[in-house]
Amino acid sequence: MSDNTHQHRPNALSRFTAWLMHHLQSLVFSLGKAYRSPSATLMTVAVIAITLTLPSGFYLLLKNIQTISGDLRSSTQISLFLDMKLSLENALQFNTQLQQRPDIATTQFISRTQALTEFKQSSGFGKSLDHVKDNPLPHTIIVSPASQLDTLAIKTLLSKLESLAEVDIAKLDTEWLEKLFTIVEIAKRSVIIISLLFSFAVLLIIGNTIRLDIQNRYQEIVVTKLIGATNAFIRRPFLYSGVWYGLFGGLLSWLIIELSILVLSGPFDSLNLLYQSQFTIISFSFSDFLIIICCSTLLGLAGSWLAVARHLNEIEPK
Repeated sequence: MSDNTHQHRPNALSRFTAWLMHHLQSLVFSLGKAYRSPSATLMTVAVIAITLTLPSGFYLLLKNIQTISGDLRSSTQISLFLDMKLSLENALQFNTQLQQRPDIATTQFISRTQALTEFKQSSGFGKSLDHVKDNPLPHTIIVSPASQLDTLAIKTLLSKLESLAEVDIAKLDTEWLEKLFTIVEIAKRSVIIISLLFSFAVLLIIGNTIRLDIQNRYQEIVVTKLIGATNAFIRRPFLYSGVWYGLFGGLLSWLIIELSILVLSGPFDSLNLLYQSQFTIISFSFSDFLIIICCSTLLGLAGSWLAVARHLNEIEPK
């Protein structure tokens, strides 16, 4: 009983070792095959890279748009004009209560006296207003909503603040904010649609490349099947070829986008000087880079798998 067990374990280990070695051999063989035909490999990789560059570039554009929209959203403010009967002490106490709300980032309190002083300076009617006995301006609080709030949440906050007894009028210009969020939402869905379409295109490109490779090695596959090779054994080099195509295509796509950003950085710096802004182009983060490489590699594997699954079964020795 123990002898059979000892014989079984080396057999299982040797089979696993042989399986692992064939995977390594297929990996190296497929890379060597791509190296031996550089022109065809470069053309295929270039087409994949250009196809991947479009959705990746749109994703990066959306990332920059979201950064700009985040800056604009952070400048969104709600003006609260308090009840004229509210004293300065009660107004300051009310301002402190607002600062403790989780949906409010910051507040700025403007007293009636300060508001009148600023109005005199900005309106040009300073001398005329000196003859006004009663200050017609109320205490004002400028509320900045929390950064994580969307348009609906900001509107809800506006309604809640307007319903408070201390508030006479609450004002927020939401029209431009709604347009901004609509544009960002359209951009998001466009990126998703474009990514799906071009991912399908990558599958077709790699699938067609692997199909041609299978046809070119038709006789080799027939002979290999005659000596007893399984479909899984024959399939592995083709699958690894798809992996290499996807990996190299993703790397080249990333490189193209990084070079494009480098080319565009000069004009953007000039534009910042003209408009005295601090906007900078956001590049891919390390996590974005990993996502691009992983997605392109998986697309390469999926494309080669579909091609091999369809065409390899059609090749049988006669």
